[in-house]
Amino acid sequence: MGFLDRFRPDRKKEDSLEAQRKREEEEKRELTEKQRREHEKLAWPQIRPLSPVRVKDDRGNERVAAPLQDSVPPNRKDEIGPLIYEPAMNAEAIRFLSVQELIFLLTAMEAFHREAPLHDFEENRRIVYNEILNRVRNAGRLYVLIDLTTGYPFLEHGYALIYSEEEYAHAAANVYAAQFRRLLVQCAGAEGGPTPAGLFEMLYYMGAERMLLDNGYYGVRIERSQIMAPPNVTGTEKLPPLNPPLNYALCDFLSEVRWPVKYEKRDAILREKEAKMWSLIRSSHFIVPMQQESPVELVGDKLKLGKDTKLRFPMVTGPDGKTYLPVFTDGPEFSGKYAKEGWNGAAFLWKDVLSLITERDGLIVNPMTHKAVLSKERIAQMETAAALQSGGLKHD
Repeated sequence: MGFLDRFRPDRKKEDSLEAQRKREEEEKRELTEKQRREHEKLAWPQIRPLSPVRVKDDRGNERVAAPLQDSVPPNRKDEIGPLIYEPAMNAEAIRFLSVQELIFLLTAMEAFHREAPLHDFEENRRIVYNEILNRVRNAGRLYVLIDLTTGYPFLEHGYALIYSEEEYAHAAANVYAAQFRRLLVQCAGAEGGPTPAGLFEMLYYMGAERMLLDNGYYGVRIERSQIMAPPNVTGTEKLPPLNPPLNYALCDFLSEVRWPVKYEKRDAILREKEAKMWSLIRSSHFIVPMQQESPVELVGDKLKLGKDTKLRFPMVTGPDGKTYLPVFTDGPEFSGKYAKEGWNGAAFLWKDVLSLITERDGLIVNPMTHKAVLSKERIAQMETAAALQSGGLKHD
């Protein structure tokens, strides 16, 4: 020690901190090498087929969705993959990764952790996942696959599909088309169209609380509530009722029943989805367009009908030439046509809706989107089945 060093009281402290820093770096290096050895037999993840469902066309030919082209090349995987070994990941280190690179990193982290636990896995996973959520929240544009059989976002095993890039959405739509799905790519954020916030609001009304980002590539599951809170529907500008669970059940059943394919257990799946739909139909309120031709008392959002009340209801002619009463599951559905044409909307219980179709062949639910035709005959069958199940009727 030099003569002047005797007058530097912090020298020992500095030496101690430097030694501690070197020890920590050495421990980090040893931990990284240990985890690399534990995973040395594992390869980096590859993208999986877009849909695991095996379907057959009318001739019995099987269609299986093939994997799309990998969006993260091998050399890039080697560059960013080792980040999974970071004992304490720095959020700044991943800020400049693309969305697909982030999801790849998350996928690799989860796959390798299952093989042998990664240090600081939960914290590191949270950092990567939160960065993905921030990208979705702040996206100027997002892309969604619209199911042309329902008019709503397409559901794959309960998840609405959204995409970070237009090319990914179109590539996925083409693969689904090979499986006889009728899908349309819609951009949320394009000029004159819905915004990303509008997309998440639509998903709320649809009842789709789970989303799958970039399905067919490196995909990640996201809860809609993690992106945006439910829209404010307490004001008078939104017509009651709200039926997200029913809208979801309608999409889930109609998309499946209108899919012209065969696959194992399809009949059982359709019965289950239809039963869920009818259960919600029977317990829901509906908005019915009407025009009053005599004074009527409105109590809250419900009409109080008297013996002299005269109301007029619209009629929709179906492709079969029969007439149906249009009814709507919520305010946004009703506002799409009839509200603009001078019709008022009133909320009716299901049992009251049934009293309005005596001179019709049935109902059509959400005629601008779902186009769900409920014939009198089918309604009668389901009402009888419900009564039997509840014990209201007895078999002979």
